Amino acid sequence: MKETSFIAARDMAEAGRLLREHPLSMLMAGGTDLLVLKKLELIRPSAIITLKSIPGLSTIRQEKEGGVAIGALATLDEVATHPLIRQRAPLLARAAAAVASPQIRNKATLGGNLCLNSRCWFFNRSPFWRAEAPHCRKASGGDQCYVVPRSRKGCFALQSGDTGAPLVALGARLRLVSAGGERVADIEEFYLGDGIRYLGLKPGEILTEILLPPPGPAGTFVKFRPQDNLDFATFTLAVIPPEGGTGARIVVGCAASRPLRARGAEKMLDAGAPEEEVARKTAEEMRLVSFVRGPVDFKKQVIAAKMADVLAGLKSQPQ
Repeated sequence: MKETSFIAARDMAEAGRLLREHPLSMLMAGGTDLLVLKKLELIRPSAIITLKSIPGLSTIRQEKEGGVAIGALATLDEVATHPLIRQRAPLLARAAAAVASPQIRNKATLGGNLCLNSRCWFFNRSPFWRAEAPHCRKASGGDQCYVVPRSRKGCFALQSGDTGAPLVALGARLRLVSAGGERVADIEEFYLGDGIRYLGLKPGEILTEILLPPPGPAGTFVKFRPQDNLDFATFTLAVIPPEGGTGARIVVGCAASRPLRARGAEKMLDAGAPEEEVARKTAEEMRLVSFVRGPVDFKKQVIAAKMADVLAGLKSQPQ
């Protein structure tokens, strides 16, 4: 097998050129996910193009209209501790601080966390273990999903980046750059809801910035795991309360192949419905099918309970 080449791009133009010259290549930011996938032989890129040497991709700055622009290569530790983000988007700062361990947060990037490969018990294993599940659609291009065996198509591997749900709740936009120019996409369009083709990136596109709107209500972030360890979340919950009877956001992450908004519960929260009804509606709306990281019924019960706690906490906050 031909060895993978590691190439450091010096600027965005060179990164785009390298992507065109190496069609089977992959981009690397912090490498905390990609290098593990490579070691497990889940990816076999012809080249890995590192972006760390490109100036400006880790910059965090305030926009003229009051929003914040975060370079995709800003580390999770920088996002968690930066005064501008802690002041204007504390929801995101708390989510970044909840990822893994300090060692990983000092290496992993916000862009990498958003682009984190979808995960599944039948995919994220060693080659020896995967030999017992040879027909997995994601791992081998087979015709089976071991999570939802009755499914005739699709993959149900889970979106797993902790920062996805908070950024959906905040209404973030993403700057995507390619040789053909650049475009700004809503983050909800970025997640496609399929475990294999999970990101809405066009060929040759590179995520360069995360754009946050001017700040509104602070909101709350919850990361739930049965044990308080470094494991991936059973689910995350990002909630932004309404302002003047409108604008509530309720997003559940890491429990499906994309972050899920509870739009019905959002309308109820805007209308001032009782907390227990909003919490119950949030869980009912979640279209969960994967038993990875916990049974579906268990996840829904805990989502409802955590949502009730969040609403009670928001109610007790000074207005």
